[in-house]
Amino acid sequence: MIGLISCFVLFILGVYGLIVAPRSGPLFIPIILAVGGFIGIIGNIIEIKKMNVS
Repeated sequence: MIGLISCFVLFILGVYGLIVAPRSGPLFIPIILAVGGFIGIIGNIIEIKKMNVS
């Protein structure tokens, strides 16, 4: 459950960086945070479903 929350925070920070950040800085850092957080959320949801099944 902690992994799910931390990945969600990474995802939110990445999306926030994409929406609010000035366009003069590097754009790939918020993209990496958003994509990594999204992949982590999906992975953690699958793990939780596997734990509930068994």
